[in-house]
Amino acid sequence: MTVSRVLNTPELVAEPTREKVLKAIQDLDYVVNELARQIGTGRRPYIGILSLGVATTPFAVDILSAVEQVTREHGWRAYIVNSVNHDPPPGVLDHILALRPEGIIIATVGHYIINVHERLIRSGVVLASCQTAQKGIACYVPDEEQGEYDGVRRLLEKGYRRPICIHLPENLVAMSLRREGMQRAFQQFNIPEKSQRHFILHDEPDYLECVGFLNQALAKRPRPDCLVCGNDRVAFVAYQYLLSRGLRIPNDIGVLGFDNMVGVSDLFLPPLSTVRLPYEEIGRAAALHIIQKRKAARLHRIPCPFIGRASF
Repeated sequence: MTVSRVLNTPELVAEPTREKVLKAIQDLDYVVNELARQIGTGRRPYIGILSLGVATTPFAVDILSAVEQVTREHGWRAYIVNSVNHDPPPGVLDHILALRPEGIIIATVGHYIINVHERLIRSGVVLASCQTAQKGIACYVPDEEQGEYDGVRRLLEKGYRRPICIHLPENLVAMSLRREGMQRAFQQFNIPEKSQRHFILHDEPDYLECVGFLNQALAKRPRPDCLVCGNDRVAFVAYQYLLSRGLRIPNDIGVLGFDNMVGVSDLFLPPLSTVRLPYEEIGRAAALHIIQKRKAARLHRIPCPFIGRASF
């Protein structure tokens, strides 16, 4: 009982006793048994996180860290179960449902359309960085059309007028959204189709394809003066090729990326101007949706901010 008071209501314990108990805790490396505490004081609510590859890659892990931060701020807990594919086996679902979560967040690496298992829907599910055609499910996704529009608009405001565009594979949701935003900017600045050069990566992207695309585009006259990249990995390959050709960035050619990828975006010289995927904001919004019992079961588009650096 004295130890409990020191840990929970230390103001009720005399200072000499409190110091003795704290020293014993330190000497014994004692840690509170949270399972026992829940038996005595009541269970703290959980959010279950079904990570579809997110926990094993660096790119979207900010979703998970944001959910954990929000749950701690509100006195809740988060429990992560990782699956390597988008159709997890029943055992994975059993694992995440066993703690009786107040709600479940499904998070993906990249913007996908997924099918949600009925067992998860019954437990209350929110999607993070993905969406579904199923009704009654809140989905928090990056507004990639808006993000690409803002990035390309900033590029064109600098006076660039002859773009090379290397797109993501057509089977990706992000490809069509980003292309729509790009074309909206081209129309606003009256960039004629004959001044645009478009290339599309294959379904399983081999980023070295970009070298062939750039070689074709740069052989044309007048030579393109800017490059719009499907993501920062496209930009990473393009930088090496353009610099090997003796082209100066941004003097001879401007470059725009997308994603602000962890472990990639900081490796460019000159620093890459890009558009950030708002993974942290998506994670926070999804967690608060469950904690605050929000009712808006629809598609929520989270803005993708432009990150201006030195590539144009």
